[in-house]
Amino acid sequence: MATRPGLAVAAAIVLHGRLLAARRTEPAALAGSWELPGGKVDTGEDPERALVRELGEELDCEVEVLRRLPGEQPLTGGHRLWVYECRLDAGEPQPLEHDALRWLAPEELADVAWLPADQPFVNALRDRLLDGEPMAGGNVGGAVRIGSTVRRPTGPWTPAVHALLAHLGAAGLDGVPRVLGVDERGREVLTYVPGRVAAQDGETVRDVDVQQLGEWLRRYHAAVLEFRPPAVLRWRTVDRPLEAGEIVCHHDVAPYNAVMDGDRLVGVIDWDMAGPGRPLEDLSFAAWNCVPLHADVGAAESARRLRLLCSAYGGAEPGAVLAGVVPRIETAVAKIAAGQRAGDPGMCNLAAVGEPERTAKAVARLRVRLPAITAELG
Repeated sequence: MATRPGLAVAAAIVLHGRLLAARRTEPAALAGSWELPGGKVDTGEDPERALVRELGEELDCEVEVLRRLPGEQPLTGGHRLWVYECRLDAGEPQPLEHDALRWLAPEELADVAWLPADQPFVNALRDRLLDGEPMAGGNVGGAVRIGSTVRRPTGPWTPAVHALLAHLGAAGLDGVPRVLGVDERGREVLTYVPGRVAAQDGETVRDVDVQQLGEWLRRYHAAVLEFRPPAVLRWRTVDRPLEAGEIVCHHDVAPYNAVMDGDRLVGVIDWDMAGPGRPLEDLSFAAWNCVPLHADVGAAESARRLRLLCSAYGGAEPGAVLAGVVPRIETAVAKIAAGQRAGDPGMCNLAAVGEPERTAKAVARLRVRLPAITAELG
């Protein structure tokens, strides 16, 4: 089929905040250079359909064309280059007509030698890549994925959290993201933990998830026991040093922050609420979310799952953990409200899902159920 005079199309395929680059093998003058994959438009062919066809032939994958990037670039032979942003729909791109493919994060775009016509489009895409892919779940907001990293907003508490994560990494605690630095937008850069959160959007928390979280929480408390942050560091919801009997608690251990690979816990994320507290506070918060005690699953089932959590942790008395739930969650309600009054963006985002009023109402309902659960515990 004759080609449409003057037009070539290329794809800016973006996945998890990274751009797909393909290395040319021909002609000889272009071999070794990197490009956005695509090809020429046949006579009478729609440019977007031509791009989908070319990508199927070159990469053996299917894409959805999202939008055309502004502008065009001249090519040899009187052709012009149009570029479209695309989303990968099916298949893993394969280098059928190139000798290499790379997914490039925004900081890596300059690591390859781009074809001159592609370079302006690549430059224009940099900010788009830095936007990343919003992370599913969580209501505080702001976390995005870019390749194998997570970018999150920073705050006055960030140095303290980074010191904590560095200590835990040195102590060899499993499931803790590593701090990689701060990006050009001032966001912290952490390693991405692949997997699936244990539960979100009303999903039932499996017994194995409760057990894995309880066991990990015990390991965390052991690893953090000797951590003594400098007094000059402040935390998100409190600005004071540790008191006698306190450790630095995670303060948000819950299924929505537990990353699972099948039945195995591989990560615990969202450390920005960490701060001084007692181990019982972490356990009571975990019970609120894992049993869960914010919902009525029946007194007998609540008692059974509370025992499961405490048994997995080891040495925790279910009655004491249960007694600590209401004061722990009331403290959380007060801190969310205080953060909203102070203009903390993350705490303000929680207002969109009805917090802290939603949790305050759930605490009131739990108070009514407490005698029955306590009786089941014996």
